[in-house]
Amino acid sequence: MKKLILESFGVTALLLLVLKLGQLFIPPKWMSLLVPVLLLYLPFAILAAQKKPIDFVDRSFRQFWLGLAAFLITIVIVFPPYMLAAHYWMIHIFHFDAFKAAPLKTLWDPLPYQILAVAIPEEFYFRGYLQPLMNKIWRPKWRLFGANLGWGWIITALVFAFAHSVIQLQWWHFSIFFPALLFGYLKERTGSITAPILFHAFSNAFMNWFSKSYF
Repeated sequence: MKKLILESFGVTALLLLVLKLGQLFIPPKWMSLLVPVLLLYLPFAILAAQKKPIDFVDRSFRQFWLGLAAFLITIVIVFPPYMLAAHYWMIHIFHFDAFKAAPLKTLWDPLPYQILAVAIPEEFYFRGYLQPLMNKIWRPKWRLFGANLGWGWIITALVFAFAHSVIQLQWWHFSIFFPALLFGYLKERTGSITAPILFHAFSNAFMNWFSKSYF
């Protein structure tokens, strides 16, 4: 148990410390490369040294299609009520005048970057590597919509949200905890990180489009 705690929290703390120190000495354009490289390389190196398989990626076309289907179903369920709530927020809290859909270019153009440089490395580390470790410390004990979940799922989401504030503090970072719960659920429901990668990337790109649709 102590070994698992040290590996999960110790490695994450070391990773965040390296990235925070990197901000002091490395130009921003190189930091944007260092972050995804470390998030991918560090867990890959640890798992290889421990001779453990990377079992959180798709192992068959069937599993890939399951992840794709879960991603599409989640969009249909989550985004309509989210858009209504977010519209109310933009109009009545931020006092924008109205909504006018931005060009779809602002939705599609960021997707390659969001998939390759953001969603894949972040999901590889947090949902692929860290969440299973957390689940070994706190065994899943709840059954929710076809997924076995526990405190490991919740703590991983908290660490994920906290990590964003360590790299760059923003007042709204607390809200990252909630989509992180959904990313974690999708991983447990499908057994791979395909669905959380796709949903993570699409959510970020969608928010870019949505925020540019108000004036």
